Amino acid sequence: MSTLFLVDFNVLKPDLGLIFWTLVIFLLLYFILARMAWEPIQRALRKRDGEIQTALDEAATARAEMQAKAEENQRLLIEAREERTRIITDAEKQSKEMIAAARNEAREAAQKVATDAKRDIENMRKAAMVDLKKEVGTMAIEIAEKILQKDLKTDANQEAFVRALVSDLN
Repeated sequence: MSTLFLVDFNVLKPDLGLIFWTLVIFLLLYFILARMAWEPIQRALRKRDGEIQTALDEAATARAEMQAKAEENQRLLIEAREERTRIITDAEKQSKEMIAAARNEAREAAQKVATDAKRDIENMRKAAMVDLKKEVGTMAIEIAEKILQKDLKTDANQEAFVRALVSDLN
């Protein structure tokens, strides 16, 4: 009998019962899948779509931040170079000023030493002149004393000498 049933079956002309049961099974399967599978699948797809969009937004934000950081780094690098150049220039200027100040100080110190030396030499010369005059004066007095003692041994010589001194004063 089963051979008879299959002999009568044609795919192009299905039986009404077969169409009915196929439709019922299809609708039942569609209802079950819609309830249990499609909604969770669509929810998962929407969730995945949101996650992908969030990841893309975050990537764009990160890219923009990285670009901003790169520009900031470039700006800081340029500022650092300018600062380095300014510091080097200032250091060179200060070193030149320090060298000039040291030279001026050394020149002033040398002038002061020279002035002090000249003053000391002048003071020593004056002191030597005073000592020399004193010595010459002492020697002159001693010579005059010896001459006078020799010439004024007699009273007549003493009287004549006094008269000559008095006449020189008038």
